[in-house]
Amino acid sequence: MTLRPSHARWFEVLTTREDLTLTLEALAATGCIELETHSETNPEVSLQNLQERMQTFNMLARRYQPYWPSTDLRPATVTGKPGLVLDTALQRLLKWEQAALPLIHRIEQLNSEQTGLGLLHSFLSHLPNDGFELGQLAKTGAILNTLLFALPPGSRIGPVPETLLVSRFDTGVHDFLLAVGIDSDRDALASELMACKAEMIEIPASLKGTRQSARKQIEQQQLENDLQLQQLQRQVGALSRPYQLHEALGDIYRLDWFLNNVSSLPVSRNFAWVTGWTSDRDDRQLSNALNTSRVNAVIHYPPAPQKLVAPQVMYNPWWAQPFELFANMLGTPAHDEVDPSRLLAFLVPLLFGYMFADVGQGLLLFVTGLLLHKRWPVLRILVANGFAAMLFGFVFGSVFGREDIIPALWLHPVTQPLPVLMVPLAGGVVIILTGLLLNAAGAFWRGQARQWLLTDAAVLVIYLSILASFFSPHAMTTALVALAWYFTGSLLVAGPSPGNTLLPAAGMLVETVLQLLVNTVSFVRVGAFALAHGGLSMAFNIMADATGNLFAGLLLLALGNLVVMALEGLVVTIQTTRLILFEFFIRFLRGSGRTFRPLTAPATEAGIRRMT
Repeated sequence: MTLRPSHARWFEVLTTREDLTLTLEALAATGCIELETHSETNPEVSLQNLQERMQTFNMLARRYQPYWPSTDLRPATVTGKPGLVLDTALQRLLKWEQAALPLIHRIEQLNSEQTGLGLLHSFLSHLPNDGFELGQLAKTGAILNTLLFALPPGSRIGPVPETLLVSRFDTGVHDFLLAVGIDSDRDALASELMACKAEMIEIPASLKGTRQSARKQIEQQQLENDLQLQQLQRQVGALSRPYQLHEALGDIYRLDWFLNNVSSLPVSRNFAWVTGWTSDRDDRQLSNALNTSRVNAVIHYPPAPQKLVAPQVMYNPWWAQPFELFANMLGTPAHDEVDPSRLLAFLVPLLFGYMFADVGQGLLLFVTGLLLHKRWPVLRILVANGFAAMLFGFVFGSVFGREDIIPALWLHPVTQPLPVLMVPLAGGVVIILTGLLLNAAGAFWRGQARQWLLTDAAVLVIYLSILASFFSPHAMTTALVALAWYFTGSLLVAGPSPGNTLLPAAGMLVETVLQLLVNTVSFVRVGAFALAHGGLSMAFNIMADATGNLFAGLLLLALGNLVVMALEGLVVTIQTTRLILFEFFIRFLRGSGRTFRPLTAPATEAGIRRMT
């Protein structure tokens, strides 16, 4: 077992230019590589031209993406040079465009017609006179013409020429304006209305009969258009197979992912190099991925280049991995720092469980974590916290806030608050001491053991002596010895030119010791929140008992538990995080390591949607 993060390993892969894209995809699928280009080979081939040609695809996607398949996108199994693969895929799309364009034009024409028919149907529905024949307006003579517009609700228009006969119908969804008049005045009105974002509606001359009859004719035409649209869409969809759109789009998506992650790689006439860092410790994951993909590639693990800084990887067992979240809040621990994740796997549930002690509520958290942790792995923290809450629920004898169901293995917090406050205080001393000892380990790893023994070790003894003085006055003698130890060590650390060392050292000592004492007292809040949790639960129990009605009491009790779980759960989580970050981590963790950021593998079907 180690509490130190490890350096990621440097790897280099030699592959053919034709297999470069597939090789990179296979490596990314392992989730354990981070690319970093480093080679003395000057790249002969730039990927700039690929990015320029990708713009052709982007223009096609903006126009035709709704007509392309969005599922079952699969890159071709045959690999080749990236430029050749991209050109082949674009040629397929362009040939598909030639075949599909007449069908798409007809689809768009029918969609526009359907929109107009829908507006016309709405207009007829709001006509006040059923004897009105709209078809007759479309058959006006050479001098008079009719226009129908759909305006946004509440639109204002300017004065209408007196030579125009205008009627306006406000429907709430659209405002319809019907205008009959001579061509010149009608055209002027049309220009003004179009500027107001009005939509002109074509009036078919084929409409006959009354308003109700015309509506039925429109509905019939809409039905026929829908059938024709479905047939056209099936025809467009059927073109995907002969032009191999699924493979073409899959290839382009793979290349887009490739270009977004690698701007350039060292490439010779026949070979390419992929270099970077990996968290694969036993050489199996990367080798197996390359073998499974059947690419022509050779991988080896030489020493890392001296000028590069290796990212740090925290190799923790599955039960400790969710607790890496806390260390990552400050940054990645460096190689000479402690990775506290395994300690937190015990410390965090203890703090949370003590403050949220309840068998029933803890069971709900435990089950929720079990049900959702596969989708959100970080919720494994909820499993541990819920289990700890159940254990402390037995200690305090609380089940869904009731203290009359099971006996307390220790005590009920509300009835005996003082011990509940004192135990976290003692636990806080242990936690702070652990942080100080972890700082000592980091100092030894950094080669600063002498400085820690001369100064920091004396501070630790002073802290313990002050705490021990509450039980034995003789402990202050030890504190005085440690005080002399500290100042002597400060002078020795200062070297041959101590100068004004004692005064800054004294100030640093006072600040550090006071901070340690204040941080120790702050752990009393753990007991305070345990009391708050028990008190809030008791309040809801009293209100439930006071109702005098079994159903109302159970309902109030259930509501109370929901409130307690939501409110106290949030507060306790915040307080646990605060104690970990500001009372524990501050002793030893700086988070100065470089974070390992693995390359994400492509998700084929989502990729095309992301690109467009």
